[in-house]
Formats: sequence, structure tokens, C-alpha cells
Amino acid sequence: MKPNSWHKQNTEVKIGYINFNMKQFFKFLIGIILLPFACFFIYDFMGVIGTIIKNFQITFPFLLGLAVYLILHKYVYNFSRPYVFAHEICHALAAWCCGYEVTDIKIKEESNVMHSDAYYINVNTSVLLAPYCIPLYAFVFTLLFYITSLFRADILNYEKLFLGLLGFFVMFHLVHTYKSLTETEQSDITLAGGGMFSFVLIAIINLTLIILFINFLFPGIIAPTSIIKEVFMQTCNFWKMFFVYMHKFIVWAGNL
Repeated sequence: MKPNSWHKQNTEVKIGYINFNMKQFFKFLIGIILLPFACFFIYDFMGVIGTIIKNFQITFPFLLGLAVYLILHKYVYNFSRPYVFAHEICHALAAWCCGYEVTDIKIKEESNVMHSDAYYINVNTSVLLAPYCIPLYAFVFTLLFYITSLFRADILNYEKLFLGLLGFFVMFHLVHTYKSLTETEQSDITLAGGGMFSFVLIAIINLTLIILFINFLFPGIIAPTSIIKEVFMQTCNFWKMFFVYMHKFIVWAGNL
């Protein structure tokens, strides 16, 4: 290789590395800005859980599905292989939706590998974080149930079974997402923008999807728009107070 050719290639690598780190830095700042929103969202979601429990008579099948999955996961089978399959399918679907060409998907017993030009040409946040945000089996099951109901109205007689299975799939997603993020180091998280940005975004998207699911399944027991609006206002008030006290601190420090 010619010296000037090597120098050019080395310079391009350095520029790419700097650009990547700048993106990581800005995503870290976005994560910091959104962190209060995620925290308030989690806090307010506790109220949603309380509402679901209070409406036990209509939400029982869904709650039972949640509990059944936890018991089976703990004492019978952890469903790791079905999760790995869903994880990689989500990567592939997100890559395809973003215009990438998925060349290969490989699923192993203890690990998962997807080969797509999304990983090598341009690191795309939506592709990397899709499996942690999308409850694939819950979406597919809901879609199949709805489509079937258009042709077979009698399937609505099994609504309670549907609610139970949907609860099962939602808990499946939540448990495995939590395990993936806490038990092993995920390169997806690093490439997507680091822990702060990724964890905050995953939390916000999952909570949003869950309250939308609950509103879809049990219309009227919660108000998703009001919940998100309240969280937004709480976040704005937090940052207002933060800058007020920061200004007071700067003034105080300047008078020392």
C-alpha cells in the first residue's frame, strides 16, 4: 500500500471515530435531558398498575397471564430460545423498514447473531434498540386475533383467553428485556448511544406501548394522553426548578 494511501485511510478512520464519539456525546446529553421524563413516567405508571388492580373484575385474565408467565419462567422454562428468535426478527424487521438489506440471520443456543449491512454501513438506533422496545409476539398475536375476528365473529367468545395470552406475551417481553439489559453486556446498547441514552429511550417507549395496550384492551380505565401530558409537565417543572437553583448557586458561588 502506498504511504499516502495509508495516510488517507488512517485519516478517514480517525474522522469516523471522532464523528461516532460526537454522536455518542450528544446522545448522552439527550439521555440526561430525558432522564427526568423517564423517572416521572415510571412513577406515574405505578398509578396505572394500581388502576389495573382496582379493576380486577375485568382485568383478571390479563393479570393472570402476567403471573402465569412469571411462574413458568421461574420454575419450568425460561423461554430463552423463543426470545432470541424474536430478538433477531425485530432487528431484521427494523433494518428492512429503514431500507437496509438483511443478508443473513443466525440463531444459536446461547447467543444470537444477525448479519445485516445496517451493522457495518451505518449504525441505526432504531435497528439496534428495536428488540428491546417491541413486544413482537404480543403484536403478532393481537394482529392475528383481530384479523381472525373479521372473518370469524365467534372468536370473540374467547376474549378472556386472548387477554390471558396477551398478558403472557407482554410479561415475556418485559422479563427478557430486563434480563438482556442487566445480565449480559449488549453491544447494541453501546452502538446505539450508550447506556444512559439507550436505557432511558427503552423505558419511555416500553411504558408508552404498555399504556396504549392497556387502553386498547380496557377502554376507559386509563387516559394515556392525560398520563403523558402530566409526565411532560412534571419534567418541565423539574428542569425549571433545576435552572432556578443552578442560577442561585452560581450567584452564591460568585459572591464568595
